[in-house]
Amino acid sequence: MAQQSPYLPEMSTAREGNKLFSWNYALRHFDDLGAVRVSLYIFLRDLIPGTLLAICWLAKHPAALSGSPYQWRLPQLSLIDMAMLACTTFCWQLIAGGRLATGRNLLRKQFFANLAGALCCSAMVYGVVSTNGAHARPLLLSAAFFAAASVMSTMLLAAACVVRWAVVTYVVNKRDVVLVGSGPKAQILFAELMDSTSHRVVGIVDDEFVGTPQMQKLYMGGIDRLREILKVFPVQLAYSALPMKSMYNEGQRAITICEQIGVEVRHSAHMFDTRIAEVDAYASAHGMVAILRMVHQDSTRIFKRALDILFASALIIMSSPLLAAAAIAIRLTSKGPIFFAQERYGLNRKRFRIFKLRTMVVDAEAQMANLEAKNEVDGPVFKIRRDPRITPVGHFLRKSSIDELPQLWNVIKGDMSLVGPRPLAVRDVMRFEHSSHLRRFSVMPGLTCLWQISGRNNTDFETWVRQDLDYIDRWSLMLDMRILLGTVPAVLWGRGAM
Repeated sequence: MAQQSPYLPEMSTAREGNKLFSWNYALRHFDDLGAVRVSLYIFLRDLIPGTLLAICWLAKHPAALSGSPYQWRLPQLSLIDMAMLACTTFCWQLIAGGRLATGRNLLRKQFFANLAGALCCSAMVYGVVSTNGAHARPLLLSAAFFAAASVMSTMLLAAACVVRWAVVTYVVNKRDVVLVGSGPKAQILFAELMDSTSHRVVGIVDDEFVGTPQMQKLYMGGIDRLREILKVFPVQLAYSALPMKSMYNEGQRAITICEQIGVEVRHSAHMFDTRIAEVDAYASAHGMVAILRMVHQDSTRIFKRALDILFASALIIMSSPLLAAAAIAIRLTSKGPIFFAQERYGLNRKRFRIFKLRTMVVDAEAQMANLEAKNEVDGPVFKIRRDPRITPVGHFLRKSSIDELPQLWNVIKGDMSLVGPRPLAVRDVMRFEHSSHLRRFSVMPGLTCLWQISGRNNTDFETWVRQDLDYIDRWSLMLDMRILLGTVPAVLWGRGAM
């Protein structure tokens, strides 16, 4: 196993203490909290004009809600009422959700955008009501609309901010970041990241370190060390703060390393100094950034996770009699525990314990050193067809893949998915010769993938990795379904199993 370099300090994966909520804290980090970009917040915010007009109409027609709920009836809407609803809603969306509420300092911008939207909509209400003559006091009505819209939007904004802060602080773990660079721009970015709600700087690389004393504690060496750092530690993100003009080659080298391993790269979009032009587009709390993602990300990933939990839970319940029978057979035919746990590499090279039914003798890992010469698979992985360590029951469990059923618990826990590259043992990963092979850990590992339905152990290691990378690049829910359907006959007929 590769030894950890003395120049690489230990990275703590423990959860940091949660910060108490304060409005000053929210004001600084609203860009990270991202409440303005949450679909539910936008949906509720855009309902404010229609809600207030509905209340006004129902107040004008109190008989509509008289009697029992079965006798309620909506008041008849005139063309003027419908036009006012459409115009106020459009005006509100145009102002509250427009350019005025984008870019940095989102909390302030959204607050004032809501006030501006409420003011414009109230002026529109005043104009329509005063010409319609349906209300005796149009000025009072429009003032009430402005006050109510302002209060509702502010309360909704505060609620969205608090909820999003709670999710980021108590539910979502911070993303571990390696900072590339230590110059003036890197020092500013480092200070912002250290105060971030969603990121944690765990290391800094630069060929010539010129950072602050606080950055010195996290300095790990030159950019050439980045490959080793990303291989050893579960870093999810690399932030590049190198000057593009004078250090283009160094920045390109860092990006190439991250690209091979499958780590997301972010670089400041402010590549040029400007005096007049102002960049004000979709931004984070750390300024405009160019994001180089190595994995396709969208809302379907959430749907994939929901399906994992649903199907894994159902499969555990359905297979419980089979698991019980296998456990009894293991207990009666060999000494040792029923289950086998081993440390494997998972998403972003983060290690976790995988669970299987024990199919080998208790000291199987200790015997591996004596069997290395008999390895029948090219590459770093170890597999032999007639492994003497496998128990008689273990042969059947491995050929039928029953031994892997406990991994459904890993799926429910969130360590694995139903479909994804198989998680590899630490021993195997440390023997990788090409850093590009590490990109297979940029997605969550799974119970089955293209390799399992293409011959399993009849496939050489390079083809195995190529199929995993092909799955990552072509991923879709439809591809997952095809792999799951193809896994059933592969398991039933035991193709390529060892």
